[in-house]
Amino acid sequence: MIITRRSILSAIGAAGAVGAIASPAVLRAQTARTKLVVGTQDIGLQETVKASGVLEGAPFDLQWATLPGPAAQLSGLYSKAIDVGLMGDTSLIIEQARASGDWTEENAPLQIVAGWRNPDPAFPPIITAVRNSAKIETLADLRGKRWAFNFGGFNYLQYIASRIRAGLKVEDIQPVQLVDTNAAAAAFNSGRADVFSGGLGPVKSSIDKGDARILLRSDDLDIPSLTVFTARGEVIRDEAKSAALGDFLGRVGRHWHWYKNNIPAVEAIFRERLKQTPERAQYSAGNGFSRFYPLDDALVKREQKLAEILFEAGDIQRRIDVSVEFSRKFNAATSAASNV
Repeated sequence: MIITRRSILSAIGAAGAVGAIASPAVLRAQTARTKLVVGTQDIGLQETVKASGVLEGAPFDLQWATLPGPAAQLSGLYSKAIDVGLMGDTSLIIEQARASGDWTEENAPLQIVAGWRNPDPAFPPIITAVRNSAKIETLADLRGKRWAFNFGGFNYLQYIASRIRAGLKVEDIQPVQLVDTNAAAAAFNSGRADVFSGGLGPVKSSIDKGDARILLRSDDLDIPSLTVFTARGEVIRDEAKSAALGDFLGRVGRHWHWYKNNIPAVEAIFRERLKQTPERAQYSAGNGFSRFYPLDDALVKREQKLAEILFEAGDIQRRIDVSVEFSRKFNAATSAASNV
């Protein structure tokens, strides 16, 4: 075959024609929107985020998935039904300790990407409460009592750390393990349990009526008690998903600035969308205001201490390095959002 200038130009023209024909598909590929599926345990956060308007103009598609309890969130992550799950900051300590192999920065199936809590000490994140009818005056009085909690997250850690602080083993109490904090609270409020470890909100009515009181707060046990977003490792490593996740976290952080200036609107959301009583909605609105905290060395040190406590108590079977459970990739996004 003789290669001539005309044949070269013809080939270039043909290639251009093919490119022109293919360009719509290429354009679609270039402009395809990334989708994030984010799990929450109730609709509270997603409703306030939507109401704040921070999602307007987002360059990604967002789907919320409501899965009550940390166990359901973890199942959703492992099954790839969700990209990001909501749980407590200690959830991955137990997950890593139960894993068949060692977690590393490179192979960790899940990592925490952001953590937040209410900075106001008037709203303790997690508590251990006791019913006054159970006549529990000291930690020693917890022996033999019916203790309601749910597995996973900092609710579970609060239960374990409170039990350890009291010098008790599982066989020294009557554990009442339920599916989530609301189920555990219902058992406590109805008198089917004497002790409860979990969020204050679901048992606040019992405390306000004088039927119960707070025995220990998570801060008493040096539990950070951050609510966290945990993402699948492959989501963090995927360039498009990672960019969308960073953008999403920034918007969540900015939504709290709207939140604190619109408490009446937030109360209405809890009343109308979550069907809470006016009193409970008022508390939930105050309690729900939060700010991001950095995933830094100081936090990892506190989490490592908790892992050691769990190991020494026999609640996890091996020592682990908790630092691999935290991705600091999104600290800049959450810090910028907190400083707006």
